[in-house]
Amino acid sequence: MELPGIDPALIKQNMEASAEEKSISEVQAGSMIPEPKIKREREMVILVYDISKKKNIGTIIRSAVAFGVSKILVVGQKKNLKTFGHQRTRDFMQFVYFDKFDEAVTYLKKNDFQIFGIEITKEAKSVTEHKFHKKSAFIFGNEGSGMNPKAFKACDQFLYIPQYGHGTASLNVSVAASIVLHHFSNWAMYPETGREGQKFVVDQSMKITQPHVNFKPTEKDLKRLERIARREGKLREQEKPSSSQLTKSETTSVSKQQKVNNTSNQPADTAKTSNSASKRRKLSSQVTCSET
Repeated sequence: MELPGIDPALIKQNMEASAEEKSISEVQAGSMIPEPKIKREREMVILVYDISKKKNIGTIIRSAVAFGVSKILVVGQKKNLKTFGHQRTRDFMQFVYFDKFDEAVTYLKKNDFQIFGIEITKEAKSVTEHKFHKKSAFIFGNEGSGMNPKAFKACDQFLYIPQYGHGTASLNVSVAASIVLHHFSNWAMYPETGREGQKFVVDQSMKITQPHVNFKPTEKDLKRLERIARREGKLREQEKPSSSQLTKSETTSVSKQQKVNNTSNQPADTAKTSNSASKRRKLSSQVTCSET
């Protein structure tokens, strides 16, 4: 499980301290979930269920952050949520974990969300019609088999994305998600993010301080997180300068001082050498005269 910034010991402590039934009921009621950094009357969330390819989930997260999704509900906590391709956007998203699909649906119903299934059905409305609810939850079908019967039954309405070409029967799930989320943010009239140069401005203050709610890792997850923590600790220790070693600035200062000393000593050394040579010449002259 890719969960940066989580202390494995703290996770284990929380697991042992919390009662499962109580935590489930609190999550369903929404009392455990932190308030979003930006409160919006028109809110959208995503329910991740039965999406298998990690790259698709990562791309959905990236689009969710770009278009203002407040949280992502994840069903099946014991399954690793692979987020390859999120491009460092995962830190800006709130994740809420549920053991069972029915628990996630109960949370949505109790909190007045209308559930939209993104699927091509006879009853489905075009997403371009913007038949949204002020609190909308979106479920996307599996990449190969589409939406399973349980998810299909939970939906209040269905939306489809119209196509205008003739060479493909459907869109990739992450592409479909991006289109739907963009339509909702337009309908909800979310303010556009500021731009700087050729990119949109990333506001680091919008990172989520408690990104993973009701997450209960397996022993395998804990061991992996402990290995990561140990490895990061070793790297930090290696980066620290040794007490016997000089810092870069100190080394530079000493080198400069040595150069100054050498320069200042050069005339004296030259004079000494010159005096010694003169004495040798005089002594040699005296010896020659005495021999003569």
